[in-house]
Amino acid sequence: MERVPHRLPPLAALRLFEAAGRHASFAGAAGELGVTPSAVSHAVRTLEDRLGLPLFRRDARTLALTPAGEELLAEATRAFEGLTRVMDRLDGARHQAGLRVSAAPTFAARWLVPRLPRLRRDHPGLTVAISSEQGWVELGDGRYDFAIRMAREPSGAGEWQHLSDIRLVPVAAPRFAGQALAAVLARLPTLHVTSTQEDWDAWAAARGAPPPDRARGLRFDTVHMAVDAAAQGLGVALARLPVCAEDLAAGRVVALDEPVQAGVAYWLVARPGALRQAEGRTFVAWLRRELAGEPVPA
Repeated sequence: MERVPHRLPPLAALRLFEAAGRHASFAGAAGELGVTPSAVSHAVRTLEDRLGLPLFRRDARTLALTPAGEELLAEATRAFEGLTRVMDRLDGARHQAGLRVSAAPTFAARWLVPRLPRLRRDHPGLTVAISSEQGWVELGDGRYDFAIRMAREPSGAGEWQHLSDIRLVPVAAPRFAGQALAAVLARLPTLHVTSTQEDWDAWAAARGAPPPDRARGLRFDTVHMAVDAAAQGLGVALARLPVCAEDLAAGRVVALDEPVQAGVAYWLVARPGALRQAEGRTFVAWLRRELAGEPVPA
């Protein structure tokens, strides 16, 4: 059955009338809502003209509701109170959950989580819930406010902001420090990441070298697992900067070559409206400051 459209009065005028009815004063309503008494009077007159009924009895000193005004005031107050309760509940739930951020696993584990103590110190009132997922997430379904993803360029819905270009560098266990890359590769297999198989090809193209043999070496589904395996001497991993910068700074692994551009970048993707909220702006500003800073000390 087709629904009949709601026959509503002008809602701005109804809001001014409701305040005037509660205060029994145009001036009181004007003070509450930050408008002039004449604006309240005009809004009430608009409703009266629409209904063809007086809503107030006016004389030089008093303002009293008519029976029609009392009936409309009761319904309007219930409606506005109900809307206020719903808005407060939804807003409270949003603030309780905090900002919801989906980040690629290596970015979350190696870069974002080590910096959360600084986020709490700098912004103690800001709560962030982090989820790590390999695949794309839909920002319009209400689950996330932001996603941090790797891409060559913006694509899809949401508001995209460039965070950092990605650079690639071969790394191995600390005992191989100072040794030539070719010498280490002669002794160790390369380690591969199934979700980023293009990284070794991109590195090889930038260096003008043939890509390594994918048939040799262990395979992992995240970059940070491959870097951990390299730290154990199991092979040569291709680390991503800036997210693996702390592994190098702390000496967990050593670089065997200069970093090269991967041709992709980390992007911040925001759901519509997230960047207009104070919490969203605060988080993004902090994120950019951290990316521009130094690695977290060991």
